[in-house]
Amino acid sequence: MRDENDILRLTKKGIPIVMIGLPYAGKTTFVRWLKEKKFTRPKTTIGLEFEQVQLGDASFNIFDLSGHEKFRESLWQSYVQTSAGIIFVLDSSDKKKLSEASKWFWLMIKDWLSDIYTNKTILFLANKSDLKDSLNLDFIIDEFQLNQMSLYPQVSFQFFKTSIRTDSNLDYAMKWFVSRLKNNIKNRTIQLKALVLANSLGEVIYEHDPEKVTHDKDKLISYFKALSEFANEVLGYEMIKVIKIENEYYLLSERNNIFLTVAVSNSNDLPEARRFSLLIHEFISSNSSNLETKKLNRFIENLLS
Repeated sequence: MRDENDILRLTKKGIPIVMIGLPYAGKTTFVRWLKEKKFTRPKTTIGLEFEQVQLGDASFNIFDLSGHEKFRESLWQSYVQTSAGIIFVLDSSDKKKLSEASKWFWLMIKDWLSDIYTNKTILFLANKSDLKDSLNLDFIIDEFQLNQMSLYPQVSFQFFKTSIRTDSNLDYAMKWFVSRLKNNIKNRTIQLKALVLANSLGEVIYEHDPEKVTHDKDKLISYFKALSEFANEVLGYEMIKVIKIENEYYLLSERNNIFLTVAVSNSNDLPEARRFSLLIHEFISSNSSNLETKKLNRFIENLLS
């Protein structure tokens, strides 16, 4: 039952985590291990795969992203930024890919997770430790400069050398990951005042506004569209903008001619409002060819419940 303040808690519908790494590092194999507790040889992931996994008393929504370059460029950043936890998987037996893997790891840390994204939980797995060519963990730490993670106190980080084939260190690594992740998000909530979704014509296609914060929605959407277009013209296109009107903060986002307004009463809620808006845009983009109103309503209502 939804409480009177409409508090959104991540743990209700599954904690979102993302699995990333270069091709053939063992990401999908690890997801299958989490579900079945056994070693398998799944097909290479193209694009992304989604799995819901129960670990202890918590449910996790796992987004397994392809490691091929075009998907690193098009998918990784958005899913990293909108996930509570990140598992970075490295093939410790492939020395040739260390430099490329390191480049993407630090792009994530220094660029994607900077600014407002805090309290992330990151698990670094040096996988395939059972192979004879597996590199020493100290060598991997030096090559990746993982000791520099101490400069990012807002991130919970740990690294392990693992083997999915032999189960080596997997339970230990996941025990740390789940414990830290749950601790980081147990008080992470958003007091959502209103949510309004409109199409390019300014027609409302979804609204949640129990306290009537937005009043005249047609006028508000027209105003926000004009403001957004003006800002794009002057400052260049930005997907997300924030303005304050009286006692509310309004996070405005647009993608593919869909306009989303999320109203919150506290600036501390803006990071979670941004994550929330990105999840909705991602859902709409992935279902744009067959997006039924009921399907969209059900998705948003599940997030709100």
